[in-house]
Amino acid sequence: MSFLHIQSYQQSTEESSHPLNSKLNFVNIQAIDLKPYKKKWRLLFNNVPSLKILESIYYDLQGQSIEDRETKEMIFLQCILLNMRAPLNLKLNEEQWIHVNELMPTHKTPFEWSQMCQQFLHQSAYNNPWSENEDKLLLDIILSFQRMKKGNKWSKIARELNERSLNKFIRTPKQCRERWGNKLDPSINRNEWTDLEDLNFLQLLLQHGRRWAELSIRLSPITNNKKRTEFSLKHRFKKLISSINSIESRSIHGTRYAISSDWNNKEINKLLCKISQLEMKTNQKEVENFYYHPLTKQIKFNDFNKLVIIKGSSKVELDLSILFNQTNSQLND
Repeated sequence: MSFLHIQSYQQSTEESSHPLNSKLNFVNIQAIDLKPYKKKWRLLFNNVPSLKILESIYYDLQGQSIEDRETKEMIFLQCILLNMRAPLNLKLNEEQWIHVNELMPTHKTPFEWSQMCQQFLHQSAYNNPWSENEDKLLLDIILSFQRMKKGNKWSKIARELNERSLNKFIRTPKQCRERWGNKLDPSINRNEWTDLEDLNFLQLLLQHGRRWAELSIRLSPITNNKKRTEFSLKHRFKKLISSINSIESRSIHGTRYAISSDWNNKEINKLLCKISQLEMKTNQKEVENFYYHPLTKQIKFNDFNKLVIIKGSSKVELDLSILFNQTNSQLND
């Protein structure tokens, strides 16, 4: 028997005097608004089960062996809790748990019933790591939304994820958005940071402040539209600034950059100090890679009449004897 779409049931006068009402006041249960409970509890029914269905469950549970015992037990237990107007957090006192134990047709201790009730609560998913199955499911849902041009409607995406997932806890729209932005998005930049990217990042950070989502977008054209996640930007900022001590930052005075009001003077000096270091470093690399300086002896002849050209970390050798022989032969012709 499926209990996911149980319909409500109108009671007759005869049913209102049913023996089961000595345990459950069925009229009271039928009048309960389930909306607040659905938000906090994992209800196993969309509508309150009819008296006939509850009676069937009640007598089934008294049998020695039945199918879906645990599911039926939880359905009956949820109805008892609704009948008691149990608090949404399911924190009952000892006397109330004893009462629950007396109403249930199966035998457990009050403590065991309290432990079973914890399964009804939507657990906080922030303390639960994402599983591989959840990641795959979320990715499929988001890509499906994009193919159908529904956009990233995070509330709808989260609802579909929770309906299709087998987890006992729910994921919020914010968690789904953060998981996509920090982990699953194919456009995430996972490459090593370069000095030039560090420099551009700190320049933007100084001017716009800690607006990580905006910084991710502004920085992406520098890396061929591959985006750094908000988490990676925060981590990189801490790493770069932690390498600057107060003595180094004192030597920085003034700047040609606009500065966000997010920063205090100490932070500004550290940012400017690191920017200055990176500017010198990137300029030096440009010189090493693109310019020839005779005094550095980057071009020389070796003992075999070959011209050696050193460019950065690479080296090219040209055999001048071949060049001269070709030139002479052309002149003789």
